[in-house]
Amino acid sequence: MVRSFKDSFSGFGREILEHIREDNYARLDEAAFEERMIGIEKAVAALYEAEVDEERIKSLLQKYWDLRLSEAKEFLKHEKQQQERN
Repeated sequence: MVRSFKDSFSGFGREILEHIREDNYARLDEAAFEERMIGIEKAVAALYEAEVDEERIKSLLQKYWDLRLSEAKEFLKHEKQQQERN
């Protein structure tokens, strides 16, 4: 009886540690994603402010940020809306 109880909890510490590590990796992934979004937004803002042609901006976003055309369009649309508000 004692042995089976001990055996049932033998890997418990490892399981908890693995779960904690997974949570930390998920937080790091989320932080990296958020930082990437901020970087793209700043790049779009800089290019738009520099009066770079919109087609060129979309092309550069696709080339350097590996965005789909639809994603590049959304970032540009968002920046244009921000500029209209200001």
